[in-house]
Amino acid sequence: MKRLMIAAAALLMLSAGPASVNAQIPEDALRLGTPGIGVGARAIGMGGAYTGVASDYSALYWNPAGLAQAVHGEFSVGLNYNNIGNTSNYFGTENQYSVNSTNLNTLGLVFPIPVARGSAVLAFGFDRQSSFTNGLSFSGSNPNSSIVQTYARDGDFVPGDPTTNLAYELYLADTSVTGGKWISPIRGNIAQIGQILESGGLNNWSVGGAIDIGKNLSLGVTLTYLSGTYRYDHTYREQVPNGLPINLATYQTFYSLSLNDYIHDDIAGWNAKFGLMYRIPDLFRLGITVKTPTAFNISETFGTPLSSPATAVLGSAGSTATATFDPGEGSNEYNITTPWVFGAGASLILRDLVLSADVEYTDWTQLEFSKASSGVLANNDQIKQIFVGTATVRGGAEYDIHQIGVRLRGGYMYIPSPYRGDPKSFDQKYITGGLGILLGEFTMVDFAYAHGMWNTFVYSYTDPNGVIASPPVNEKLSTNNFFMTLTYRF
Repeated sequence: MKRLMIAAAALLMLSAGPASVNAQIPEDALRLGTPGIGVGARAIGMGGAYTGVASDYSALYWNPAGLAQAVHGEFSVGLNYNNIGNTSNYFGTENQYSVNSTNLNTLGLVFPIPVARGSAVLAFGFDRQSSFTNGLSFSGSNPNSSIVQTYARDGDFVPGDPTTNLAYELYLADTSVTGGKWISPIRGNIAQIGQILESGGLNNWSVGGAIDIGKNLSLGVTLTYLSGTYRYDHTYREQVPNGLPINLATYQTFYSLSLNDYIHDDIAGWNAKFGLMYRIPDLFRLGITVKTPTAFNISETFGTPLSSPATAVLGSAGSTATATFDPGEGSNEYNITTPWVFGAGASLILRDLVLSADVEYTDWTQLEFSKASSGVLANNDQIKQIFVGTATVRGGAEYDIHQIGVRLRGGYMYIPSPYRGDPKSFDQKYITGGLGILLGEFTMVDFAYAHGMWNTFVYSYTDPNGVIASPPVNEKLSTNNFFMTLTYRF
């Protein structure tokens, strides 16, 4: 969820005119650079500590050098079900919101190639890298501010033509007869209610392979085309408490204001991942990975739903009326480049027990916007100020009960917040578990569960210049991810 919520962003941009369109904030880049918790039920069950294991199709995602361990061809298909719960607190009022999604997680093939010595393996397929599904509902009585002040701050000079301003068009603010300043009496003591729904995700279409370049030493590469969508739908409402209207300068009274807006991104990009793996058979594996920056192109549309323009309920002379404002739809296009990602992992095989650990480092200050307006490019300076480098740590274990053809797994992921100065409670923590069942000589079905928890916050609205204009909405998030992967070796 955004730290600076785009509350009524599309309306703000359009009411301010095309020259000021600037919906992008640093978190838009962060969203694309942050992967999900991973792919493949076996890997997830082991806490994602798979860089030093990577012995199935999912090696294409975790460490392509691990593909060199494949002796047989492999077909893999997997599903992921994700539940996200969000408890918000705004001015002491708690609200709960829950949203679910189900997606194809993996679909791929692995083909060993006969060679004179060593190993050579090719693989290609589909992965669901990350899901943007999220939701938030909040409400509270704000004694100090109103979103109306972000459009027309009381006492500020009126910039240009007031008829392009949402607050003016809804009769919520007026201009002074002399001096050209806003008269904007809705300043607080109102109830604020909002709901946000985010959806979409990123898909990987990958091809890769691995070869042995020395005894028990393999080199691998994965080339990935990424495609996906991001959808942000926002509804926001302000209303007077107890039905007591606020007197406006237009000799009318204010009862309520409703805003609806959306942002829809079409996303495309590419990257490459290189891996090394050294193996001591049946004892130890060490993996190292380097992922290049991902070059994304984003094509964006934004505006209000056709059936839901901004509305204000007003009263005059004992009656009420509804004022509307529909600014239409706008569009934008820009590029984002994510940082290099460096990873290392190892696994230790102790008869029927496998222990694994991973670390992955990303310098988030290297996120970058490009081929965009000067307003969007200004985010690059802010990125260097608010983000830091982080090291994600993962650990896991697998125990093979040969007698009944079952493998038991458990693990833990720790994903630090990339925001400078965030408390530890904002770091993402995942506890994972899993089960593998051998269905026959060549068929395995794997299940995994990952429970995540962390805190964060958003601001319910900012002014058109991005200045924070409201107190934060505090959030407690919990996620429940279920994975199933079916593997057939031939």
